[in-house]
Amino acid sequence: AAVGACNETKSQAIMKSRGWRFSYWKHLKALVEEQCTSPEAALAIAQAGLDKAYELFEFVSPDGSTVSYKEAMSKKASGKFETMVIKGNGKSKAEKLEVPYKGGTLSGQSLKDQAKKWVEYGTIEPSAGEAIIKCVDNPNWIKENSDRYFVLLGAGSAMGPLLVLLSIGANVIAVDLDRPNIWKRLIGLGRDSMGTLTFPVKADSTTLKTDEEIFESAGCNLFTDTPMIRDWLVDLYPNKPFTVGSYAYLNGALHVQVSLAMDGICRDLSEKRKNVSLAYLCTPTDLHLIPEEAYQASVQAYDEYKSKPYCMFLSMLSGGKFLRKNAQKPVPGKGGDFYLVNGISVAQGPNYALAKRMQHWRAIIARSKGCIVSSNIAPSTSTVSVVQNRTFAWAYEGMPYFKPYEIFAPETSNAVMSAILLHDLNDSSSSGNPKTHLANPNQLFSFGSFHGGVWRCAYEIDSIGEASVFLYFGRVAQPYVLAGGAVLAAGAAYFGMSS
Repeated sequence: AAVGACNETKSQAIMKSRGWRFSYWKHLKALVEEQCTSPEAALAIAQAGLDKAYELFEFVSPDGSTVSYKEAMSKKASGKFETMVIKGNGKSKAEKLEVPYKGGTLSGQSLKDQAKKWVEYGTIEPSAGEAIIKCVDNPNWIKENSDRYFVLLGAGSAMGPLLVLLSIGANVIAVDLDRPNIWKRLIGLGRDSMGTLTFPVKADSTTLKTDEEIFESAGCNLFTDTPMIRDWLVDLYPNKPFTVGSYAYLNGALHVQVSLAMDGICRDLSEKRKNVSLAYLCTPTDLHLIPEEAYQASVQAYDEYKSKPYCMFLSMLSGGKFLRKNAQKPVPGKGGDFYLVNGISVAQGPNYALAKRMQHWRAIIARSKGCIVSSNIAPSTSTVSVVQNRTFAWAYEGMPYFKPYEIFAPETSNAVMSAILLHDLNDSSSSGNPKTHLANPNQLFSFGSFHGGVWRCAYEIDSIGEASVFLYFGRVAQPYVLAGGAVLAAGAAYFGMSS
């Protein structure tokens, strides 16, 4: 439906596709290429895709009744949430940007120096480095957030900015699942900070006398309470600027559903309230438009790596399946040639790709309507949910062999992405500002990218996984091989002397 808005031939190819689970990436690439033809095509495809999702998906109310998601979000909910506010009683708040990194903390000049090193190495784009440096040079972006409210959909997400925002004393509106253990943690974090935490409760807040009662009443369900959450947020803190971040993540098809739920809330808040901005964290394992400079860097890296014996051996052994060239031919369109990176990881599946693509669609549509949108690529991060998969954990250990990859700890990713978010909200020259000219709406994702090396690597990320695992085990085995060699050498020497 999305690509069919501009190209019926490509739409039919998708409908006739076989083996969708492993071929979906080709059609996603064709969709992005179609969006490159013109800004009008990019927006038409995005709108058609979201419209179809609203028509196809069903909303199941708590009473079991079912209507289309479009119909459910077209009217006010019958029930409503009450509001509770926790004001932190922490003793201090951060007055400057601080980034935990490799056992230390970067701030001021040391952070600016490190940002430049990341840029020079190719781990991040120059625009991301510039955003971080500007955040250092403008401490008021950290200090002065008393009038802004950050709505976090999926407040407890490992990749979300909750901890950073509370540390700088910001106002957080937390939306997360109605589970007492979740709210025990979130409320505890709020109390220990100098920020404020606003959240929905099912009961009158004045009747909640104990922590246990608060934990039991707090929270909501993005799946079944979507219209109620939207209504609550539309009326909350009138005239105050809201930044609405979509951070909830679930596995498989549930990720698509929760992304659509968040989209309905983002759509209505950005259209029914004034001073609303949107925030997203993009994944590096996706299809993105990239700067020509990043493309040229990947070409140069390929020329360097293709002659390395290890790379030559693996490429030949796999028949070209491993270590595929990252650089792709540019796509012509209105406004010039556009460069793509295919960061799709087929193993993540089409549900993941669709969930992230719907966020892209909303981002460019909202921006086209005058909304500031901060939507930047976050790096590969060693979150618990990722490294509990042993294969991913092993691959992460071997990836840095392929320059300029670097895998980041969650606390580092949270801090740098929060800095880029604050930059987008405060710097009028940011690509997220609708007044900044872009040749194509999808270039929104070309700037401020902290991709961790994906864009400038010699090879596509989906083709280095096995090679990275082999490298990891080779490194682990090396001491034993050396020790074994030493034992054999000693034994040979001993028997040589005996004879």
